[in-house]
Amino acid sequence: MSRPARPLAVPTATRLAAVAAEAFAQSGLEGASLNSILKEARMGKGSFYHHFTDKAALHDWVTETLSQTLLAETRPPRLETLTAASLRLELSELLDRLGQIAATHPEVMNLGRIFHNSVDVSPDRAISKLRHAMIVWLTDVLRIGQTLGIIRRDLPLGLLTAWTIASFTAIDQWVLTTTAPVTKRRTAADTALDSLWQVLTTVASTTTQTGEQLTPRTR
Repeated sequence: MSRPARPLAVPTATRLAAVAAEAFAQSGLEGASLNSILKEARMGKGSFYHHFTDKAALHDWVTETLSQTLLAETRPPRLETLTAASLRLELSELLDRLGQIAATHPEVMNLGRIFHNSVDVSPDRAISKLRHAMIVWLTDVLRIGQTLGIIRRDLPLGLLTAWTIASFTAIDQWVLTTTAPVTKRRTAADTALDSLWQVLTTVASTTTQTGEQLTPRTR
């Protein structure tokens, strides 16, 4: 099971989530030591197994806990409301909110590290389900962009999705590991994302169906 059988006391849950997230971010699911996590979190094994079946269940719980915080802070746009005029602006604002999370909720940054070091975990784990949900969402966004005449149609949707995910992964991993100042990180990431957008829209129509000219968002 991924969630505790009974709710943990708030101080215990906060401490355990922080310690476990750091351990999983650094060492992955297999490499993280449960004994070390419990020792640092000041939690006995008896208490742990009362709430979790094993280390993988703890990994699921940490993933879900951080994901809920991330979702609440980022507020992804509703796909059915996207238009030719709003699509890029909505996505840019979403990415801006993601960038701000490092300052408001630094613990959520570990979710990105867990995401990147858990590519090979079982499909039934929470992090794998999160990855699948993100791919589906991104594919839907690109499909809507094609329908609106913004995203290029000369390449298969699956290839565009894979290309975008690979770009996001490279950018995110660099941001998470670089020692560059925050302002330089944001500038470099923004430039890389602008380059990705240009690739995705290279041969797409530059006007909406109503003839309105689309202009890139200025940063």
